[in-house]
Amino acid sequence: MIKPHDAQFHFKSDSHWQWAETIALPFHVPEANLNGIIYVLARPMMGVCMCDISLHDRLTDLWEEQLYIDNQQHLPCPKSLLDIDLPNGLKLKALDPVKRYHATYEGIDETRFDLSFEALHEPYDINDPEMDPTAAKRTGPAWDSSWSGHYEVTYRVRGELVARGKRYAVDCVDTGDRSWGPRVERDNSSVIWWHASWGEDLTVHLFTGHDIARTSAMAPHISGYVLENGKVYGLADSRGTQDYRRAVPLGGELAVTDVRGKTFEFTYSALNSAYWAPYPSNTYLQTYMRVCHRGRIGRGVQQMGLSRAYLTRHRDAIRTRY
Repeated sequence: MIKPHDAQFHFKSDSHWQWAETIALPFHVPEANLNGIIYVLARPMMGVCMCDISLHDRLTDLWEEQLYIDNQQHLPCPKSLLDIDLPNGLKLKALDPVKRYHATYEGIDETRFDLSFEALHEPYDINDPEMDPTAAKRTGPAWDSSWSGHYEVTYRVRGELVARGKRYAVDCVDTGDRSWGPRVERDNSSVIWWHASWGEDLTVHLFTGHDIARTSAMAPHISGYVLENGKVYGLADSRGTQDYRRAVPLGGELAVTDVRGKTFEFTYSALNSAYWAPYPSNTYLQTYMRVCHRGRIGRGVQQMGLSRAYLTRHRDAIRTRY
């Protein structure tokens, strides 16, 4: 179970030198096919912090062709994760730890935002068997050591974004996460972090393995939940396939089954997509999606995490298949 103190640092004086603590807060503007992310990765044992502020609005292979990228790898590590004030212009304050954040940003090129993130449920602890039906069967964390602690939260996001001088009202439902543990920077496994929302009454979040070099199928199922009418139900199973342009996801079909035995089926397609590389060793093939469920259209994001070691090791297989 996640407690308010879990919004704060977890490292100790003898923690591994690669210890990392992350906060991810996505948001989107549906009418503009635009999505953004606030991503902070702190390495307190080394005294440094990475921060990525990205705005995506098109299908492209190149990260730098997106609307706005501000990725800085060597900022000073904040003293607290409850009140972050970074030299890149990001201020992030936990008004109610694990449940409410207020984020402001003053960037370059007439780009800034003022956003509030309000949790719609209690944080979903991916490693708690009381919440996640797959957790009890694991002998370790859900993915790797960087997820020694990990939770997801679906937020109501409200505020204002100014992107290159153009003003947007932000009012959406989106899903973010928080992680802590030793995080290596080479040869991470291949996974998909997927979510979509249809307003406050329905969100589906999924975490699944995926060996893109060998198959289009998503597997093995790792974790996830359904947030339906204010209640959270852990996912017991999932299955799906994707289509690609090279290695970038363009759409697919997905079905998930929660602990009630209730199954949700979706089809989805890309509205924008690109490589996203919050830190250089690992790339996320990210897609902002239009998702159809029983005639309802929702929006969401998937991030397929692939180390560059994996991509280069399997470059010929990926090029041949896609």
